[in-house]
Amino acid sequence: MALLGVGTIGSELVRRTKQKPEMVYVAFADRSGAVAKEGGFSQADLEGILELKGSGGRLRDLEGDHMDIGGMLSVVEDFDVDVLVDVTNSQTHDLLMVALDVTHIVSSNKVPIAEVCYDGYVELIAKADEQHKILDYGTTVGAGLKLPDVVKRLSVYGVERVNGCLSGTMNYVSQRLNEGAFLSTALNEAMKPPRNYAEPDPRIDLGGDDFLRKLVILGRVCGNSVERDMVQVESILSGELKAMPIDDFLEALPSLDAEMSHRAEDAKRDGNRIWYLGEGDLENDEYSIGIKEIPVGDPITRSRESDNVLTIHPRHWRRPVTVMGPGAGPPETVAGILSGLSSIHRLCC
Repeated sequence: MALLGVGTIGSELVRRTKQKPEMVYVAFADRSGAVAKEGGFSQADLEGILELKGSGGRLRDLEGDHMDIGGMLSVVEDFDVDVLVDVTNSQTHDLLMVALDVTHIVSSNKVPIAEVCYDGYVELIAKADEQHKILDYGTTVGAGLKLPDVVKRLSVYGVERVNGCLSGTMNYVSQRLNEGAFLSTALNEAMKPPRNYAEPDPRIDLGGDDFLRKLVILGRVCGNSVERDMVQVESILSGELKAMPIDDFLEALPSLDAEMSHRAEDAKRDGNRIWYLGEGDLENDEYSIGIKEIPVGDPITRSRESDNVLTIHPRHWRRPVTVMGPGAGPPETVAGILSGLSSIHRLCC
């Protein structure tokens, strides 16, 4: 195994697998570069990497008898790797294209799937097929629920529409707003341990970018040539808040509290709740994300914490299919990654 990204998700994966003899780490990479060890890193090595990254260190500062390499591209070209695991939030499309020549891939990274044009997405899928390699990106939507896999299975019947909340962070924030909490309070709760639901920059959640990527992925899984500029997004954030440094943004976040609280109170007076929801009309290629009022009895109001809720409307079915469950957080995401790794292990062994 080669692991690209050793942050919250990557570190949780290492902790869960470091004593599994069938899973041998031969390389790690972060923004500072890559480290590799031909025979694999020992358990003591893995503990050292976890300690280093947990203290905010960089892999380039790792001590020991490993090789320092410029990046993961050199690893996949020069080392014997069965599977590349990508848990970053970076544009790795070109790297994945090269890696598919030699290795399987398990990825929770939405960017190379959703932040490329549709032709680039098709190119990636086609390359995996041509090389007879597994490209498992199920955890990009719904974490361990692996919603792309669910939608893909149902899409053989044709899917007319999908709708719900695909952001664990925004689902949690919606719950707390309806309970009377301020937006700034809810977001801080979602960002900090033990939850760790939010993206490193929570504006990706609040601005709808994370949700948008997931909606694009589901549309593409159904065979629609969805581009990100086709999705209409209601962002909670002004341009000024989007542009400022992250620390300044978090300090300014309470400026949004009053407006969001008023919207929640107005909805409650009408017997409704506000929720951050998205919809993909796959038959008409129309996609939207934003804050909507829903009846108090809507099933999504029963969701908890980081739940993702997706309702799928297969063509000719008598009623839709609704999937609800934890859709964000390190344990949930790692569960989905482990599922993909198990499939590859069965194939290779």
